[in-house]
Amino acid sequence: MNLQEFVLNYREDVIKSIQEAVRIRSVQELGKPGKPFGDGAAEALEYFLELGKSMGFEVENFDNYAGHIDFGNGEEMLGVLGHVDVVPEGDGWTFPPYSATIANGKIYGRGVLDDKGPSIVCLYAMKALKDSGVKLNKKIRMILGANEESGWECMKHYFGKLNMPQPDLAFTPDSGFPVTFAEKGILHLGLEKVYNENLDFSIVGGTALNSVPDSAMAILPLCMRDEIENKIEEFNKDKDYKIKVIERGDKIGLESSGKASHGARPAKGYNSITALFKFLGTLEIENKNLKEIVEFFKEYISMDCEGKLLGVNLEDEPSGKLSLNVGKIDFQNDKFYLGFDIRYPVTFTKEVVIDQILKATEKYGIELRILSAKDPLYVPKDTFLVKTLMNVYQEITGDYKTQPIAIGGGTYARAVKNGVAFGALLNTQEDNMHQRDESLDLDKIDTWLKIYIQAIYDLSK
Repeated sequence: MNLQEFVLNYREDVIKSIQEAVRIRSVQELGKPGKPFGDGAAEALEYFLELGKSMGFEVENFDNYAGHIDFGNGEEMLGVLGHVDVVPEGDGWTFPPYSATIANGKIYGRGVLDDKGPSIVCLYAMKALKDSGVKLNKKIRMILGANEESGWECMKHYFGKLNMPQPDLAFTPDSGFPVTFAEKGILHLGLEKVYNENLDFSIVGGTALNSVPDSAMAILPLCMRDEIENKIEEFNKDKDYKIKVIERGDKIGLESSGKASHGARPAKGYNSITALFKFLGTLEIENKNLKEIVEFFKEYISMDCEGKLLGVNLEDEPSGKLSLNVGKIDFQNDKFYLGFDIRYPVTFTKEVVIDQILKATEKYGIELRILSAKDPLYVPKDTFLVKTLMNVYQEITGDYKTQPIAIGGGTYARAVKNGVAFGALLNTQEDNMHQRDESLDLDKIDTWLKIYIQAIYDLSK
């Protein structure tokens, strides 16, 4: 039987299931009894498990943190890891972000690329293998988490607290093709300072540390109006971001617009927060608290995406340069908070990065908190896992030039002892993960199906 042709029979069902999954808004919310990440994430997890059950697989839900879907038997296990949660949708979509609208040859919706679409395709590849009757020598287990975008408590619960068995080898369809053999270390840092007075201004922006913020706003004293209006037109010339004045009663408002991107690739976006502070740095500021933070930005951050001003512009051969994204700011009432997402090269440690940043924060009396940390991942290119997946990709796409890649993104491959990210983004697809109008080209689904059924088969036969 030609598995690659057989799996295409499921194409229409795949599209329908992707649409159904995307229509569930599974952004993390406040937890409640039995639903640690809120209603949406629990509903999305249950959708996947019920779909797997309808296909004849054994499924289990682990306290709405995570779940798994089992196919076949064997002493060894192949893990296929995906996540059902999504980052916040943001504004400005052409079609409603949870409508799963099909238009222009694409499905539009939050999660069609990251990671509901690829996970659905892998699940149907498992079903096609089951229906084909081919013999496999490993158990295949799809492991689904509900908190990948916001802390990985799902995997900590599944592999940590519950001590579920590790797969012998695994992949996650949550990056790009051909094979991601290295993932940079990830640091989420919070910078904080508390004041003994209420501030007479406010600056807020960003929704998630791992997204380049496309909007930010400052509400400032009215006495700054004349200088702002005199300088804003010149500042906005030939920029990819724009700052405009808005009316705010007895205050003056500044609205900064940028371009969203994944936090692992900050240079592909335009950061509305850092742009706003760059403009503020052109003003004569009298308020000592605001002036201090503006100076901090000017000295150590600016529009720098590589950490040069902070002295953490690290680089190595396997994975390239460090990246730095300013993801959130909340500077109002009596507190300053700034959230960073840093991806550092695989041959360095987080301590090297943290120690250097402390020099800057201590100078300004700012407290540094480690919000989360994930060590780097590095699987050599000559291993069975990487070589097998590379062969599958090359034979199906005909692309023998593209080599295994290193990324700044963090995938569930880090949650297992022998795993890599494998797809799902093809070289010919637009990468709009974490952006408005996230979309999946319908004509890429056939290629995805062929790749994933062959990969699961080759790793399990």
